[in-house]
Amino acid sequence: MKKLTDNTSLGKLILLCNVVVLVLFIISMLFLMKFDKTNNAVIQERNHYNKLYEEYAMAQHPLRQDSAEVAYYQYKLDTLQQKTVTGKDAQKALAESIEVTKQTLADKKKQQADNLAKLSELEQEYNPVQKNWDELNAANDAAKKKFWVIAWITIIAFLAKTFVFAVWGAKNNKNLHEIAPWMKDGMKPWMSYLAWFVPIYNLIKPLSFFKEVWNETDYALENAEIVPRDENKIDNSNIFMSIWWGFLLISVWLMNFVLFFTFFREGAFYTKAGHGTMAVLAIVIMVITMCIETFLILQYNKKNKMLLDNESKF
Repeated sequence: MKKLTDNTSLGKLILLCNVVVLVLFIISMLFLMKFDKTNNAVIQERNHYNKLYEEYAMAQHPLRQDSAEVAYYQYKLDTLQQKTVTGKDAQKALAESIEVTKQTLADKKKQQADNLAKLSELEQEYNPVQKNWDELNAANDAAKKKFWVIAWITIIAFLAKTFVFAVWGAKNNKNLHEIAPWMKDGMKPWMSYLAWFVPIYNLIKPLSFFKEVWNETDYALENAEIVPRDENKIDNSNIFMSIWWGFLLISVWLMNFVLFFTFFREGAFYTKAGHGTMAVLAIVIMVITMCIETFLILQYNKKNKMLLDNESKF
């Protein structure tokens, strides 16, 4: 006796997962746009901050030399003033040295005061900019962290949904192996998991696996005369599956595109389309993908139900 399984509940679970993934995807895009906003603010402020920081840092450098020179000439003056000499010429030379040192010390103190005044003036301009820069980076880091939290939740949800889809495909394929002898030359149920989770291979194989399950199910239903064979019937299912797969690949590629240019490039993708436009486009394509997938799953669930209801005919 054949042992066919009812996989419609798995199909419905995929639809539920799609809703969860779609909601999480939209939320992640909103968080990404919030990060993009704070990131652009940081980028726009960066040149102004860096320029002012360099000026402030350079203004601090002379102060060390000023302090050393003032201390040196003050020590020299104190030493000269404590020095005692005999003879008019020696006393005259000492007085001249003291006077020159006093003048030099006065010049150095004036230079130190001028540099301090310049630094103080720069501080009044630099401190608010520094505070604003720190606040912008703190907001940017917080927005980035929030995005990645929801992004990882979305990725995990998508992988979970993909696993359920692989299980659903494997079980539907197994049903075909139970009723269709010719399927011994076709794909095996376990190939559904390889199709979805092996890199590069998963760019093409899930579509061909799904198409084979779909087409062979149609053939089995017609061959058992469960559904009438119509040579003039126009079947667009393969076209829908190809469109579904194309949109799925585009949505994944577009998401990577948005992430790459948000985190590794500056500006609005160096194109006329801004980050927000591309994010909205990614959401629209994902919605279309989910709608087509929902239609395909519901249609195949009907086929699965027909197989179960007519199991005795195989």
